[in-house]
Amino acid sequence: MKSKILLFAISALIIAACSTAKKSTTTSTSESSTISSTPMVVSRTTGIQAPGNEELVAIQAKFSDVTMDKLKQGYELYTNGACINCHTANNIYNYGEAQWKDLVENMAYKARMSDAEKDAVYKYVLSIKATQPTK
Repeated sequence: MKSKILLFAISALIIAACSTAKKSTTTSTSESSTISSTPMVVSRTTGIQAPGNEELVAIQAKFSDVTMDKLKQGYELYTNGACINCHTANNIYNYGEAQWKDLVENMAYKARMSDAEKDAVYKYVLSIKATQPTK
């Protein structure tokens, strides 16, 4: 029950954020990864980072058909595309796999993302979760 309330609250905050102007982003020079020309803060503490071989191998253990191109597309959408057009990127480590599934499904509908784009974002997030550092 608490997770449903939390999910509802998060969705409400995201919807409210969508009614404001696009947030500006900055680039961290020490950890910056460039996949597109739009700068994005990269952080190992939030999981918001370009996918690498470690993430690809980790996600392929669960979804063997995932490619690096799909992960890069998901990263691009998450950090510079549909997601960031309405709100800042969420800390990937803050939510479990089931919560991310619901969040991506809900937000993809609102952002008018295709099924392929939705799948790319979800697989990107899961690849980061799969390589989450232990505390």
